[in-house]
Amino acid sequence: MKISTRETVLGLITVSAALFGATAWLSGSKIEAWKSVRQQQLQVESSIERSKVLVEQRDTWTARMAELEGLMPRFSQDKRMDVYWSAEMEKKAAKNGLKILRHEIGSEIQEGVVYELPIECRDWSGSLDALVHFLFDLQSEGAMLDVRYLRIKPKDKMIRTGRFSLYCAYMRESS
Repeated sequence: MKISTRETVLGLITVSAALFGATAWLSGSKIEAWKSVRQQQLQVESSIERSKVLVEQRDTWTARMAELEGLMPRFSQDKRMDVYWSAEMEKKAAKNGLKILRHEIGSEIQEGVVYELPIECRDWSGSLDALVHFLFDLQSEGAMLDVRYLRIKPKDKMIRTGRFSLYCAYMRESS
């Protein structure tokens, strides 16, 4: 039996297609793994570039920290900060006519020499004017207080309710 040129070409095309299909089918999971590794590589490269930029700006950030260090309150090592910041928040709220109905104090977080204490106010009530004055007092006191989450919903025409997250930054005196 003699195989013609046409049959040889068709046979080679068929074998090539079968090999290509088998390769694609067997390597499908490897391609997904490769894509995942490539994405992780890009994220790491991006993180490295951001870190390099921050390292280059170290002098700027050190000077900025020294400038802000004078504004940040300092407390002794044995002072209970949850009681202090809770009382400060309640005092500012009462001064402005805002009622703090329920709040929870988180655990103290240390980042270098700076400490941060989160206070989750689960329920507050008051007028919009009282809320604005309360937030203004928090901002203008010179203490490092940051509202990171604020939710406001109407109760009636004048009264609003909601919740907020207050983060208090401070430093401890070295022992």
